This record gives sequence, C-alpha cells and structure tokens, in this order.
Amino acid sequence: MKFASYTIDGRATYGLVTDGGLIDLGARFGAGAPTLRDLIASGVGAAAQYSGEAPDHSVADVTLEPVIPNPGAVWCTGLNTHSHFAEAAALMGVKELPKVPMFFLRSTQTLVGSGQQMEKPKLETDFDYEGEIAVIIGKPCRNVSEENALDYLAGYTCFNDGSARQYQIRSHQVTTGKNGYRSGGFGPWMTTIDEIEMDDLKLETRVNGEVRQSMPIDDLIFSIRELVSHISEVAFLMPGDVIVTGSGEGAGALRKPQVFLQEGDVVEVEVSGVGTLTNTIVEQRL
Repeated sequence: MKFASYTIDGRATYGLVTDGGLIDLGARFGAGAPTLRDLIASGVGAAAQYSGEAPDHSVADVTLEPVIPNPGAVWCTGLNTHSHFAEAAALMGVKELPKVPMFFLRSTQTLVGSGQQMEKPKLETDFDYEGEIAVIIGKPCRNVSEENALDYLAGYTCFNDGSARQYQIRSHQVTTGKNGYRSGGFGPWMTTIDEIEMDDLKLETRVNGEVRQSMPIDDLIFSIRELVSHISEVAFLMPGDVIVTGSGEGAGALRKPQVFLQEGDVVEVEVSGVGTLTNTIVEQRL
C-alpha cells in the first residue's frame, strides 16, 4: 500500500494512494487516527478495509504535504555511500571509511511535500541537492538488533536533503546548512515495506531532466538495518520518525565544474517502487 499526507480545500488529511487517486483515510478514521503518523502507530493494516473503495480526490487536485508532516525526529545520515565517500575523501583529507554512521537532525519546518517549492536561503549562493532513500519507523523501538531492525519499519519514501553549502562547508555549520526553512523535499508518499524488496531499491536524482545521481541501495556504507540499530542504541525511535539513509555521488558541490541550484530549477528524486518527489527551487521570499 501507498500512503500520502495532503491538504484539500484547506483541510489537512491523509489517504491511501491508488491508481485512480486518493482514498481519504483521515475522514474515515476520524479521531481514531487523525494523521498518518497516528495510523502507522496503530497499524497501517487497518487501511486495507477501504482499499476497494472509489477515490475521493485526484492527486492533481490536492496539495501533497511531507509524508509525515509531524515526525518526532528526522535523522539524516552523512557521508554514508561508497560513491560519495570516494568523491569527497580527497577534499576532506580522509582515507578510511567511517567506523560508525554519522548523523545530523532536521527540524520539521525544513520539510515540504512533492510539488511544493524548496527555498534557497537568501544569502546562500551554493544551494545543493542530495537525493536520498528514507525509511519511516513503524513501531516503537530501542536497542534493536540489526537482525530484527526491518521488523520496525513502516515503509520507504524519497527525500531531497537540500543543502546550503556555504554554511555547511565554508563556515563549518552542518546543522545550519542542513536546516534551511523549507529546504527539504519529503515525498511524494510512503510505500509500505512489504511492497518492495529492499535489496532492489534504486535512486535517481534529476535536475531539469538531467540525471545527476544514480544509486543502488548497496552503495550505502551502513545498511538500513545498521542505521536503525545504531540510532536505537541512544534514541527511542517512535512511529513516524524518519531516517534519511545517505546520498550517492553527483551532488553539485563535488561536480567539475560545480553546479548549484537556481530559482526555477526542478529537482526530481525517484526511488524505484515508491515514486518521484518533485520540487521547484525558489529564492527565499521572507
């Protein structure tokens, strides 16, 4: 099954994604599960009873919101692919692969849904894309083994870790550079874990139709199992929490010559079996 959060006629809701459109689950479950995060916590299987019903809305008539508009935490993994490590290692003066995964957190105000605009900060000249595969936690978990980690996942989605490189790299402010307001694309929806064979996941990032990143899941240095297990050693992961797994080679900052995002650029992040996250870049408005 696929699930999306969206707004229709000023009302925030969520639904089951079908070939014909969206079945409004927010209206059906009401106070019992008012958000997708609540449904995940109670079990997405409950939505199957409505899967044969006619769609309430077409995707074209709604505003897609971040898959989980209200995650408790968004854990992003830095430098977690072999290809990205290889292209960045020389610049960083690093030769050995990391021994443990490295993380930073994103705030919810950085997130936008598919079809929404991603904002380039006003003073940032080096705004960059990073297409990534993200996973959404389905059950509370703490100190989970790698062997059992997938039992706690609800599904997969796409993420664009929009990065303000002047802040992140030149000024050594990773948290600032990764937390620009409305800088992170998250969507278009979540595909449940049972629908996709994890080892078959592939990612492609396109800017204005040009392929910039192409990454199979085995490019990850630390696997999804390892990431879930490692974070759960210190954090109590909860339903709706997000883990962004890492970006492959080809981001603008490491291309020769460098190429950064400008107003009007359209960035697409496609994950096989999930869908395509699409965002247009705009200059900061406020």
